[in-house]
Parts: sequence; structure tokens; C-alpha cells
Amino acid sequence: MSKKLVSVLSLITVLMSISIIGVVGVNAQTKKERQQALQLVNQADKFFNQKDYRAAADAYAQSIRLVPNNGYAHFWKGYAHYNLKENDAALSEFAIALSQGFKPIQVYTVRWYVYYDQKDYDSAIADIQRGLAIEPRNLMFLKALGELHLAKNQLDEALRAYQQALLVAPRDGDLYYSIARVQFGLGNTVAQASAADEAIKKNTQLLGDAYFLLGDAQQKQKKNTDAVASYQRAIAAKPLSYQAYRNLAEIFRSESRYNEAIEIEKRALLLYPNDGYIYTDISWYYSLADRHEEAIQAAQSAIKILPQEYMAYTNLCRAYNDTKQYPMAINACNSALKINPKDGETYFYLARAYDLSGRTAEATRNYSLAVKGLAEAAKADPTNSDTLYLLGNAYFSDNQRDKAVETYNKCLEINPRFAKARLNLGRTLVLKKDKAGAMTQYNELLKIDQKRAAQLKADIDKL
Repeated sequence: MSKKLVSVLSLITVLMSISIIGVVGVNAQTKKERQQALQLVNQADKFFNQKDYRAAADAYAQSIRLVPNNGYAHFWKGYAHYNLKENDAALSEFAIALSQGFKPIQVYTVRWYVYYDQKDYDSAIADIQRGLAIEPRNLMFLKALGELHLAKNQLDEALRAYQQALLVAPRDGDLYYSIARVQFGLGNTVAQASAADEAIKKNTQLLGDAYFLLGDAQQKQKKNTDAVASYQRAIAAKPLSYQAYRNLAEIFRSESRYNEAIEIEKRALLLYPNDGYIYTDISWYYSLADRHEEAIQAAQSAIKILPQEYMAYTNLCRAYNDTKQYPMAINACNSALKINPKDGETYFYLARAYDLSGRTAEATRNYSLAVKGLAEAAKADPTNSDTLYLLGNAYFSDNQRDKAVETYNKCLEINPRFAKARLNLGRTLVLKKDKAGAMTQYNELLKIDQKRAAQLKADIDKL
């Protein structure tokens, strides 16, 4: 249930729970019964305003037994049942209230929400539309209509409803936030950023969520500096912004800022200590940062939490390779492949473990499978520099050096500070006797990683 709908219902409760005098029907058998029914309604109203909904429902029921034709009592009895989460009883009472001439607008104001709770979105929309036929500029109805269409994934209809609501309340920041949510679903990145920015400027109550949607749009537009700032503000405004931590870490990873990626994931783990996906990601980042023992520990933690998540085993295989524990790497990779038998990255690490164990035939077969799987992964996500780096490695290991050079260059176009990719590109160029090209990579490495620059220079000097 969205916070927006909760706030709407709270507003309804405030407006409708103010002290009012019930009017009983005129068909009571005696004057005494009518007076008793009125007293019971008044008592029920007090119970309702005190939020003692069980006592209120019982008192309304006693009044109705004396005077059945009382739409007011049926309506408020239904409302009490709704607050008690007795939705079927609530719907029955609302139907009777309508049949006895109680104000339809008040029934629609509450009944749509009962339908919403039951996920009967069509009936909820029908009530909202009936309400809008009476009050076309009713902001609560317009917002609710947008929310209901969003619940049905009818994004274009949701957008129209929210835009109509903006004509009534043009400075409502929450409406702009809702529009940003819809634009996120529609994939309209520019419009998403614009709406999220307006939501922030107009002081939406959902500030952390609005900053997240702004950061998401900026990240998709490759405006990483702006996205980092937005995600950081999202976390500051809403510390439990789970996806903001992960997206922020991924930006740092994509820029080879591995230790920063690790630190943001560590902050997330303080809030989500049993999240296997965070452990899986942080294991990857530890490997990229050459913190291999920590990578092993994080992957093992991920496996304990998510024993059916192949990527945790794959990351463990990678870390075991980096620590020269090849039999354990082979076991971990095979565990991953039992879960996902087509993963090219896992085949690459498995091939590498066989290669470094001297099992050439198995290595050759698995390098070929790695090329196939990683090429498909790179096609599906051509902006992931790590996938391109691994594909370059697989091409190199499969003796396809021209393709390796091409793929490393694509990787470095996306992430120029990816030192491992630049080193491997330089080494491939050395093997191709391209000293000038290798020196270019050496000079670039000097700016970001002097240790790897020295390793490449040693290879160049052998030409």
C-alpha cells in the first residue's frame, strides 16, 4: 500500500470522523425505538471517533436492528468494518447505504479503497469514475485513479490521471513524484528526470524516492557525477533506500572506483545484514580491487544466504583462481554451472582454473564456451565494462587476438580507468609486435596504476 494512499485515507478519516448527528429513518415502529436508535448512533459515532471500531460496529448494528432504514448507520458501520479489515462486511453495508439514499460521494470516497485492498482494481476504478462524475476536480479521486492504473500497469492511463490532477494542484510535489514513477515505467528517461526534479523543488513528501528516480535517470543518461550526488541525497533523506546503495556502488564500479563501491556496499550491509545480493556484489568488487581473501569471504556469505544464486559461486570461483586455489575454483565454478549452465563468465573462470592447473584440453574447451557465453552477455548489455573485459580475456585465451584488441578497446571506451583491461590490451599488443600501441597503453597506465604500468613496460622492453 503506497504512502500516498495512506495519507489520502487519513485525510478522509479526518474529514468524515468529525462529530455529526446521525439521522434515523422515519419507519421505526415507535417513537421510543427511534430515540433509542438515535442514541445508539450517537454512541457509535463516539466510539468511531475514539477509534474503537468494534464497539462502533456493534452500536451501529444495534441501532439498525431497531431502525433498519438508516443509510447513515449502514455507511458508518461499513466504515468501521473496513477499519477492522472486515472488507466483505464493509462492502455489504456500503451497498445498503447506497440503496437507502445515503450520499453516493461519501460511499465512493471510502469504498474504492476497500476494493483496492482486495486488489479488485476494476471495481475501485469504477467507484472513482462515479465520484469524478459528481466532482470532476476532486483531487483525491484523481490521484487515486492514477494510483489504480499504475497498480494495473496501465501506465499511459496513470499518466493522464496524474496530469489531470496537476491542473487542479499544479504545485503538488507528490504528483510530480508520481509522474516520475510512471515515466520510469515507460522508459522515458528525460521526462523521468524532469518530473523527479520538479517533485524535489516542490517539496514532495517522498524526497528520498524522488532523489532516487532522479539519480536513476541521470545514471541512464551517463551523467554519473550528477547521479552520484542524487543517490547520496536519496540515502541521506531515506537511509533505507536499498536500490540507491546498489546503483551508487555500480557507478563507482563502472569508473574503477572499487574501494568506494565496497564502502557503499558495506554501509548497505549494516542495514541489510542478511542480503545475499549485496554480498554477491561486494565479492565482485573485492576481486576487482585485488582484495581476494575478502572476496572469498563475501562470496561464501552470499552462498550461505542464497545457495541457489549462481553468481555467488561464480564470484567465489574467480576469487579462488586469484588465490591460486584451483581445485576449489573448479568446484565452485561447477556449482555455478549446475544452476546456470550457459553462463560465459563462469566458463571463463573454469577454463582459467583448468589452464593454470595444466589441464589444457579442458581449458581449451571451456575457453570456447566462455567466448560464446560472454559474447551473448556483451550483446545483451553492451555498456558493462567488466563483461567486455572478460570477453577480451576469453578471446585472448582462445587465440583470437584481433578480437581481443577490439573488445578491450570497447571496454576502455566505457571505462578508461579500467587498469586491468588496459594492461591486458597492452600485453596483447606486445604479442602482436605493436610496440607503439603498447606504449600508448603504458602511458595511460602511468596516470592510473603505476604498478601495472611497470608490469607492461617490462613486457615492452622485451620486444
